[in-house]
Amino acid sequence: MRVDVLIVGQGLAGSLLARRLAGRASLAVVDPGEGNATRVAAGLVTPLTGRRFTLTPEYPSLLARAGKTLGALGVFRPCDVYRMFADAGQRAAGMRRADCRSCAPFVRRLTSGPGELDAELDDPHGGALMRGAWADLPRLLDETAAWLGERLIRDRVAAGEISEDGDGVSWKGLRAKSVVWCDGWRASLPGGLFDGLAWQPAKGEALDLVSDAPLQDRILNREGWALCLGGGRWRTGTNWAWDDLGESPTAAQGDKLLRRFAGYFRRPVSAEVTRHLAGTRPCTRDSRPFIGRHPARTRHWLLNGLGPRGTVWAPSAVDWLAAALLEGAPIPAAYSLAREPATRT
Repeated sequence: MRVDVLIVGQGLAGSLLARRLAGRASLAVVDPGEGNATRVAAGLVTPLTGRRFTLTPEYPSLLARAGKTLGALGVFRPCDVYRMFADAGQRAAGMRRADCRSCAPFVRRLTSGPGELDAELDDPHGGALMRGAWADLPRLLDETAAWLGERLIRDRVAAGEISEDGDGVSWKGLRAKSVVWCDGWRASLPGGLFDGLAWQPAKGEALDLVSDAPLQDRILNREGWALCLGGGRWRTGTNWAWDDLGESPTAAQGDKLLRRFAGYFRRPVSAEVTRHLAGTRPCTRDSRPFIGRHPARTRHWLLNGLGPRGTVWAPSAVDWLAAALLEGAPIPAAYSLAREPATRT
């Protein structure tokens, strides 16, 4: 089998890249079909994130591109996000950000005390109602897998299994001109082609629930998130574990997520766990993705490190990688593999 591009990984990045290259390059995608962090991710698009309510400078343009790309695939759902302040200090930080000229367009309303937005919610410090969205990422992966058909190979591949010569790369009888690594946090493991980059992978967990909690047409957010899927179904997460990486759920974290979910509401709610998921995010120290060609093994490219904001980063990152791969366009310096390591933001 001969193709132009071999994509390793069919998560969010690999799926969107395959669709972006369709009609411009022949391709194959290799993915084991398990351990995919995209299936654990909420798919949330939230403008102000973290305890410091950070707004990514490029957010408006990233959001526009994400809405167009994911909207065309039928998986983009604009909706509000209610960020309930955890304490007085967080409220003060949120109020300052809401007054910022760049942040103000994304804040619909600020509440100052409990029950102002919804009497069913337990928000003693008030909160910020923001314009956001979510993407149905499991649907995107499933529909992309079906669309790929025989071009999707269910297997694992390591860099050491790929041989190279002047014309391209070879792996298990498949020949390609280039290989793009979209393999998530595994790219950071010792001995890999890109293990010297400033990675900072973090494990997260999520629960699928059936609950009698009051239905919401907005995403709830406080030290985590809860998304109402209708019919009594919810998904809630998440946590950050820097040492215990992998895809194994933990009972202690599951209990913590249940307590946090119940704490969003003023009355007691039931919650039956139907699925407990875990995955490791491919985060970077400066919270920006890695995009580009390996400096020595030039048949190898990287599109990775999308981290917790992957839903909003991925469509633009895919555009930049595709333009570099097919047209020789430069990668924006802020996302290149050669950028200076930074501390986590």
